[in-house]
Amino acid sequence: MRKRTVLTLIVLAVVSGAVLAQTSAPVDYLQNGFQALFYHAVRIEESFPRINPLGLAIEELAKAARVQSQAGEANLLLGLIYSHLQRPGTALGYYLEFAQLHPEAVWVQALIGDLYLEMGRLTEAERSYRLALEGSLEGESWARAHFGLGTVALERSQYAEAKESFSRALEEAQDFFAARLGLGQALYHLGEYEEAIEVLELAQLQAPRSLTMLEYLGLSYEAAGRGEQAAHTFARLEELRSAN
Repeated sequence: MRKRTVLTLIVLAVVSGAVLAQTSAPVDYLQNGFQALFYHAVRIEESFPRINPLGLAIEELAKAARVQSQAGEANLLLGLIYSHLQRPGTALGYYLEFAQLHPEAVWVQALIGDLYLEMGRLTEAERSYRLALEGSLEGESWARAHFGLGTVALERSQYAEAKESFSRALEEAQDFFAARLGLGQALYHLGEYEEAIEVLELAQLQAPRSLTMLEYLGLSYEAAGRGEQAAHTFARLEELRSAN
């Protein structure tokens, strides 16, 4: 759930546009940005290679960011775009600007935490996730913040803390594969092999071709003394690695 899709951009654009349409603020730059994002979503550049709708969207939204009444939405959209383009440092600046303009929108701290985590800045990531949880988060945002804390803890080899955070993420989002995988990894490192197997077997149903899942499932089988299942899992892992 770390990269934002073009569909996310379009949905957010439509929602933001609907809100702005109810005010007297000028919306030309934002509307131009929305329109360019739409053209990118329908892949107009494939038919007209000289057109760069995403570049046009960035240009128009940068103008909107200089208009006080449009700055919040424009910075948020620019952050989403640069996150989609896998430029976390640039995206971070826009998210931070949005957070400063709209301190009540605590959910953005989870997105900020994701970018810090992607850049390996664990201390800042943890702080952002905790700021997110101080707000009235629920549903996916609440689960993502706990998943982020679990990932930070896993990176620090704090496996008990990781187990707790991943478990809380799964309480709210039971189909959250990455959280289930993280929980399985934490349980393995804690020596709770049978519990790890139970969790990872469920994860296997969700993503049977996940290399990390198969590796930890095989290791858990092996550590639990279930040699035949471990051998079968490792064979499947090597098969998928070879295919890649």
